[in-house]
Amino acid sequence: MNIHQVSVTYHQEQDRLLVRISSHDSEELRLWLTRRMTLSLMPALTQTAADQLARQAEEIDPAAPQDVQRRRMVENFKKEALTYAGDFKTPYQAKEAALPQGKEPLLVTEVKLALLKSGKLQLDFNEKLPEPGRHVRIAITTQLAQGLLQLLNKCLKKSQWLKSPPLAGIQETPDKPETPDPTERPRYLN
Repeated sequence: MNIHQVSVTYHQEQDRLLVRISSHDSEELRLWLTRRMTLSLMPALTQTAADQLARQAEEIDPAAPQDVQRRRMVENFKKEALTYAGDFKTPYQAKEAALPQGKEPLLVTEVKLALLKSGKLQLDFNEKLPEPGRHVRIAITTQLAQGLLQLLNKCLKKSQWLKSPPLAGIQETPDKPETPDPTERPRYLN
C-alpha cells in the first residue's frame, strides 16, 4: 500500500481511536483501537520506532578523523530531523475511496511489529473475533512511524485514558489542615 495520509481521531461515544489510512491508489483502511490495545501498543511501538530510527543512523567510528565524524553526525541529525517533519497541518482528505476491508472498521485485537531489512516498520493488525477475522499488513517509513506516534499521543491526551478515573459515587472534599493540640509536646524527627 502506497500510503498518502494517516488520521487518528478519538471517538468519545465509542471510547476508541479510529485510525484511517488512505493510499495514493484511492483506498482507505479503517481500524478501531480500544483503550487496552492502545495502551499496550504504545510502549512497543515507541521502542520499535526508536530502533528503526537508530538503524537509519550511520555508526560513527571514533578512530575516524574529526571532520568525517562531524559530517556523519550532521548527516544523522538531518535524517532524524526529517523523521519529525511530518505535515500535521493539512487536514485528512476524506474522499470516496475503495474500502478493501469493508465499511466497518477492523477491530484490532492483536498487533505484530517487525523491522524489515529495508528499514521499514511492518505492522500486522489482526481482528480475532468469533466470526472470520480480518487482517491488515502495512509497512511504514521512519517518518511515517514517528508521525503515527505523534498522532496517537495527541489522541491519548484527548481521550484522557492516562488519567485515573474518579471513583463513582464518592465526592472529593479538600483536606483541611489539622490544628495541633496545644497540650501535646512537639516531636521532631532527626
